[in-house]
Amino acid sequence: MTNALEIKGLSKSFGKIKAVQNLNLSVLPGQVYGILGPNGSGKTTTLGMILDVVSPNEGSFSWFDNMPNVDARKKIGAILETPCFLPYLTAVQNLEIVAHIKKAGKNQIENVLKQVGLLERRNDKFKTYSLGMKQRLSIAAALLSNPPVLILDEPTNGLDPQGIAEVRELISEIAAQGKTIILASHLLDEVQKVCSHFCVLKEGVKIHEGIVSDTLEEINLVEINSNNNQLLNIKLEEFEGLDSIKPNGNTLQLQLKEGFSAKEVNEFCFEHGIVLKKLLTHTNSLEKEFLKILKDHD
Repeated sequence: MTNALEIKGLSKSFGKIKAVQNLNLSVLPGQVYGILGPNGSGKTTTLGMILDVVSPNEGSFSWFDNMPNVDARKKIGAILETPCFLPYLTAVQNLEIVAHIKKAGKNQIENVLKQVGLLERRNDKFKTYSLGMKQRLSIAAALLSNPPVLILDEPTNGLDPQGIAEVRELISEIAAQGKTIILASHLLDEVQKVCSHFCVLKEGVKIHEGIVSDTLEEINLVEINSNNNQLLNIKLEEFEGLDSIKPNGNTLQLQLKEGFSAKEVNEFCFEHGIVLKKLLTHTNSLEKEFLKILKDHD
């Protein structure tokens, strides 16, 4: 299979509002792909179109190398809205209804409940669940037919910190099984922690696309100190990889030249008889990159 999902020139308007404009996107099998953007950027509309819930005005999309949409939809588990189950029924009873609708069979119910950490609460009524547990039950429902693709729209929206951590950990565990996950979020930390690839939407337009690990790579900024920072400062002037140096409290902040890293700094200091008490490498963050991308497209 070449692509799990291929989007070509997809557009959708609601009256004068251009929700999505000429979107092109490819998602490969096994990727955890984050669609990132502020509220109102077109994330949910995009997910609605690729799930045949919203009709596009222009463009096309295809699943699994042009598999018919009716067949492809059976291979996709999706959560687009707030968890919606019958409050007076248990987790098992609610999933039995979902299994009947999906024609998935009931034999996987206990397996998916175990996978999302709700097996011990399987006979408790839905109304007794916390928000995080309700979201995990939604993910269990999406996993009932063991789909190769999972689509999640703002999966941690409205959750407390513990619920956010639980759902993120669950998404990472599902991704480790080799499933393709497409996740829409306005939370930078969420995309940074669970996604392998991402794009940024702004007012319905894709303004950036990239690999998360590339965005978080080292930025040649190193913070160090020793028992004698004055001597350290003098010696570092001889280091060929130094671009600039400046004091930062009780540390020295080094900007290194391209091709040099903290490893070379440490080796240089050791060779000159200086033992470093602190060696901190700074990396880029998705937040910095995101704000830069938005600013560049103002």
